[in-house]
Amino acid sequence: MLSFGKFFLSFFAKIFAMSLKIPLKTALRTTSAHLKKLSQMGITTIQDLLEYFPRNIESTEITSQFLSIQLGVKNTISGKLCDFRVEKTPRGKKIGKAVLILDDGAEIEAVWFQIPYMLKNIKDEARVYLVGKISRDFGKIQISNPEVHLHRDVHVGRLRAIYSESPPITSKWLREKIAGLLPLAKDFAEILPAEILAEYNFPRKFEAIRSIHAPKSVEDWNLAKKRLSFEEIFEIQVRVLREKLIRNQTSRNKYPAKLDPEAVKADLKTLPFELTLAQKKVLFQILKDFEKDRPAHRLVQGDVGSGKTVVAFLAAAAQIRAGNQVVILAPTAILAQQHFKKAVEFFAGISSSPPDKGELEGVSVKQNPAEIRVELLIGATTAKNKKLIKRDLADGQIQVLIGTHAVLTEDTIFKNLGLAIIDEQHRFGVAQRAILAKNNSHVVAMTATPIPRTLALTIYGNQDLSVIDELPPGRKQVITKIVATPKEKNLLHLFIRDQIEKSRQIFWVCPLVDESDKIEAKSVLQEYEKISREIFPDKRVEFLHGKLKPREKTAIMERFKNKEFDILVSTSVIEVGVDIPDATVMVIENAERFGLAQLHQFRGRIGRNDMQSYCFLICGKPDDKNKTRLKALEQYHQGQKLAEIDLQLRGMGEIYGTKQAGMPDFKVADLSDLQMLQDTRHWALKILKEDINLAKYPALKKKVESGEVYF
Repeated sequence: MLSFGKFFLSFFAKIFAMSLKIPLKTALRTTSAHLKKLSQMGITTIQDLLEYFPRNIESTEITSQFLSIQLGVKNTISGKLCDFRVEKTPRGKKIGKAVLILDDGAEIEAVWFQIPYMLKNIKDEARVYLVGKISRDFGKIQISNPEVHLHRDVHVGRLRAIYSESPPITSKWLREKIAGLLPLAKDFAEILPAEILAEYNFPRKFEAIRSIHAPKSVEDWNLAKKRLSFEEIFEIQVRVLREKLIRNQTSRNKYPAKLDPEAVKADLKTLPFELTLAQKKVLFQILKDFEKDRPAHRLVQGDVGSGKTVVAFLAAAAQIRAGNQVVILAPTAILAQQHFKKAVEFFAGISSSPPDKGELEGVSVKQNPAEIRVELLIGATTAKNKKLIKRDLADGQIQVLIGTHAVLTEDTIFKNLGLAIIDEQHRFGVAQRAILAKNNSHVVAMTATPIPRTLALTIYGNQDLSVIDELPPGRKQVITKIVATPKEKNLLHLFIRDQIEKSRQIFWVCPLVDESDKIEAKSVLQEYEKISREIFPDKRVEFLHGKLKPREKTAIMERFKNKEFDILVSTSVIEVGVDIPDATVMVIENAERFGLAQLHQFRGRIGRNDMQSYCFLICGKPDDKNKTRLKALEQYHQGQKLAEIDLQLRGMGEIYGTKQAGMPDFKVADLSDLQMLQDTRHWALKILKEDINLAKYPALKKKVESGEVYF
C-alpha cells in the first residue's frame, strides 16, 4: 500500500503530465475570436500551441544612436516620442505622425497609416521602442508603420520568433502567449533515444522547444529546429517501418495466386494496345507479390495517363482466376463510374479460369463473357440495388466491385476479398482503408499525385513502391505556355476558337466557385458568364463545381464526354480521374494560386490521345509570369521532377496542403534535406532490428502507437 507521501507525488506527477493537454480556453486569457481562429488552425491545447513552431527569427537588437541605423531594412530604435498627432491626407484618410528623438539628439519621423491603439493615450516624450523599416524620404529619415513597444520584453532587444499568421492570430500575440507557457515545455516526453541525442549533440526536447520559440542565439535556433525536424521524420520512419516489419512477421497470404505466364499472355491479347515496359514491370511485381507468404502492400505511382488502371485490371484478373474477389475504390462517383464502364468492357474479354494451351495459338482467345460479374456501388445507388449487391457480394456471386466511400460500411461483406485496389489512396482516411485491411487481402494503392521518391519512401515506407515512369506510345507531350498580357489573352481566345472549329473541347479551370471580396482570383460563375456572353457567345459553354449534387456533376461530365458542349468552366473538381478524349486545351486561371503538383494534375486531363494538346497558365498579374514554379511547368513534363521542384520552392505543407492530401502534418521538418531522411531511416531500421517491440523506448512506443500509419 502506497504511503501518503508516495501517493501525493504519484498523483501530482500525473497532473503535471496532463498539463500539456489543458484546453487553451482554460489556460489563456484571450478573446473568443482568437480561440475560434486557433481551433480552425488545429490548435486547441497547450501542447498544440507550444508545437506551433515559428517559421523564422529576426533580430530586434536596440539602437538609440543615429550612426547605428541601417537604411532600407528593419531596425529597432529607442528614444523619446514627441509631438504625436493625427493628420488627414488629401483623400481624407487619417494617418498618425510623430518625431522620435534618439539619445544622440537625432530626429526620425514616424508615420503610421494604421494608428496603433496605444498611441492614442501615449504621453509626450514617453520612451518607446519602434520596430520598422527606415528609409530616406525627400531628405527626411523616416520609419514607416513601426511597431510600438513601451518596454523591453519578448518583442524587442533580442532574437524573436516570426510565425505564420492568420488574423487575429499574429506573431506578437503568439510570442506573448507562448512565453507564458514555455515553463510547461518540461512536460514533453523525450522520444529520441539517448544514442541519437549523443550522436548529433541534440538538446533534449524541452530545451529545443524553448530555444525554437525564444532562442538565445541563431546557432541555438538552428540546432533546435534541426533536432525537432529530425524527431518528426524519425517518428514517421519508425512508425511505417515497424508496421511493415510486424506485418511481414505476422501476416500470412490468405489469397495466393500463382503467376501463370500463359494466362497473362491471354489477357494481354485482349488489349487493343501494347503495354509499355514500365507497365509490364509493375504488373510483374504485383503478380509476384501474390505468390509470397505475406499479403501484397504496394503503392503504384505514375503520371496521369501512364496506364495504372489497366495494370490494376490485369492484376485483378489473376486474383479472380484464383477464385477471389476484387474491390476497386475511387475517390469520386465520376471516377468510379468511369472505372466501372472500363471494367465491364475489360472483364467481358477475360476468362475467370486459366486458358488451355491450345487457345493461345489462335488469333483470339475463346472466353465466356458472363463468367465475371462487375457491379458499381456509389452513394447514388438506390437502396434496393445496394441491398441486392451486398447480398450477392457476401454470397461470392460478384467478382469485381467498383465503388466510392459507399463501399466502406460495416454491412459491405465480402466472401473472399483477395485484392483491394485503392485509386488516389490519400483521399481515403486511414480508418476507412483499415476496413479493407481487416480482410487480410492484398492491397494495391495507386496515385497520380507526384511525390518525390525520397518523400514517398519516408511517408509510405510500409509499402513496396512501384513507378510507371513512361507514357503509352503515341502520346504527345502537352505544350504548356504562360499567358500574362492582354495581347497574349486575345491570341489565346483566337486559338481556342480554332480548336473548337476542329471539334476539340476545352477545360477552363478557376480557383473559386463564387466571386470573393477577400480573395483576388477568378471564380467559376463569374468566368462562365464572361466566357458564354462576351468571349464565346456563339459556342456551347457549361460550368461545374463541387457544390453541385453528385448526379448533376455526373450528368454534366457525361454530356461533355458526348460532345454536347465545347467549353467546361470548372473548379479543381476535375483534377482527378476525368477522361474526355477530345479535350485538347486546358486553360487555368490564376495559375499562380496552385502548386506544381496540382497544375500537373490539371494538365493530365488532356493529352490522352494522339492529338497535340495545350495547357495555358493565365497569370492573375503580369509579374506572376516570372514565377519559377510556372516556368518549371513550361520546361518539365514529369510529375516527380515537378514535385521535387515544388518541395524545394514551397515546402511540404504548401504543396500537399497536408490535411487535404492525406500526408502527415509536419510542423517543422524539412523534407528536402535528403541527408536527414537517410539518417532517420538508418536509425529507425537499426533500433527496430534490435527491438521491434520498442520495449527499451517506452515513450517512443507510446508516441508511435498513438499515431496514424500513412498506408
